Amino acid sequence: MGSSLDLEKWIKQNLFDALPVSAAIVDPDYNIIMVNKQYRSKFGDWKSIKCYQAYKNLESSCPHCKANAVFKDGIPRLFEDISRDKGGKKSCRIRKAFPIRDEEGSIPYVMETITDITDTEMVRQKYRSLFEHVPCDILVINKDFQITEANSKSRELFGQVEGAFCYEVLKNRDSKCPDCSAEKTFQDGKMHSGRSSVVNKDGRKTELLVTTVPFEVENGHFDYVLEMAVDITETLALQEELEMANTTMQSLISSSLYGIIAVDENNQIRVSNQAAEQMLNIEDKRQLQEADLETIFPEGFINLVNSSQGPIYLHETKLCDIKGEPFPARLTGIKLQLNEQDRGKAFWIHNIRRIKKLETENLEAERLAAVGKTVAGLAHGIKNVLTGLEGGEYMLNSGLQKGDAARIRKGMEMLNRNTKRVSTFVKEFLNFSKGQEPETILCDPVKIAREVVSTYSVRIRQVGVKLITEFQDNIGLAPLDEEGMHECLSNLLGNAIDACRISENTDDLEIVFRVYEEDNAIMYEVIDNGCGMDYEVKRKIFTTFFTTKGLGGTGLGLLMTKKIIQQHGGKVEFDSVLDQGTTFQITLPRERLPKINQPQIT
Repeated sequence: MGSSLDLEKWIKQNLFDALPVSAAIVDPDYNIIMVNKQYRSKFGDWKSIKCYQAYKNLESSCPHCKANAVFKDGIPRLFEDISRDKGGKKSCRIRKAFPIRDEEGSIPYVMETITDITDTEMVRQKYRSLFEHVPCDILVINKDFQITEANSKSRELFGQVEGAFCYEVLKNRDSKCPDCSAEKTFQDGKMHSGRSSVVNKDGRKTELLVTTVPFEVENGHFDYVLEMAVDITETLALQEELEMANTTMQSLISSSLYGIIAVDENNQIRVSNQAAEQMLNIEDKRQLQEADLETIFPEGFINLVNSSQGPIYLHETKLCDIKGEPFPARLTGIKLQLNEQDRGKAFWIHNIRRIKKLETENLEAERLAAVGKTVAGLAHGIKNVLTGLEGGEYMLNSGLQKGDAARIRKGMEMLNRNTKRVSTFVKEFLNFSKGQEPETILCDPVKIAREVVSTYSVRIRQVGVKLITEFQDNIGLAPLDEEGMHECLSNLLGNAIDACRISENTDDLEIVFRVYEEDNAIMYEVIDNGCGMDYEVKRKIFTTFFTTKGLGGTGLGLLMTKKIIQQHGGKVEFDSVLDQGTTFQITLPRERLPKINQPQIT
């Protein structure tokens, strides 16, 4: 059934308005003669105005008017342009100008169609910006392996590469690479990845992680591949350094003489070296469970590590192996953290069984050496006393022969005095050399010092010396031989009083007696400003039977002090300046003090 519609008439009357783009007809003087419906909605009023006024709001024609060129040569023009709509908003448009000819072939009018591509252009610019500034190398490669486009990152790395073959620019080859990711993508249309070593424009070898994907696919066909590459040179170097550091750490851990154990945040044991397994008698490291650590370590130690922000040290403690056998050790624990998050704990164990044995042997050797020196000194001292006895005997005999009572009394005095000296020498020598073990009990270090001060209070007043006591409060109880420490402090305070008594400076004589705790050690100090000691006296002060008190001393007081302090695992030190005074200091580290009811072998 035929239509009654006159198609030719409809086209003449309606096609112009039916165009989906803005259209206008202009004359050679740029006057707008006719517009369609799309134009009117976009640009508004059009009558009696020039095209450049309507599009650009200009006062004169555009400098490079494409419509004018069409009037001259009759060749259609297609170009992009920035125009204003009726609201004054600028938009990006594609304009096409083509001639309208009359029967004679002249061009009285030019028709322009205007397509708004603002949104399309924005998308295109965004993708172009992304392509240019994405932080990786991007190349577009055709099927001949020519680079048709490169982004700024690629140009920065390889220079201007458009038009060159990728294998020439990247690999300095004269043919395509054997294992080419781009070729694989061309073959199967899938994404491929791989590592590639290339040379940049500066001649430096660069390692890339390359990914290729099809580009501009249409109906399953494509002529280009997009190749994206990330420079992983530094990453590989860091990976190599990390592997080296890990290998080094593993070697250090496995070869360490210290036992090393590490657990993760879930309390699963991740590291236990051979030294730890030997110390703890672990035959199979799979035997060691997290719960075993509570038995191996001292009670509460793991909780202490968990609550601390730094390492926890136990300089001397008792650990138990997996079978429950105790052994002396030094123990360190630390909480492992990463970005303030707990990641586990690590422990270092130092078996000090051999060290403790050597310490005991060393103390025994020192005692025996001191005994040997004492025997030699005793022989020398007794020899001197025998000389005195012989003199007394001579005086007594000669007095009896001559009937001289005064001579007899003097001889008797000499005999009595030297006999007492022999008795004193023998008693103190026996006390020094018999190796008596300290009778240790828990006692107050300050209380012992106060008792010594009380003992010497009368003598201090008689000599006229000012005593200053500086006793720290709250020093904890310690396992000490109370009588032995009393004797040591009595020797030091008595010597200080004597040094002040015989000093030529009789003004402002004073003794400072201090007791305090520092670095887990009990400290005693006796400081006087008495006569002091010269080089020779300081050199002999700890030698057997050396005394500066003449017949009033035996020379064994400081030796006894040194012996008792050594039995307590401590040391005696002194400093003295002639005519200025002397300082004696006793240091007793708590971790070396003898155990209660467990006498220390000396």
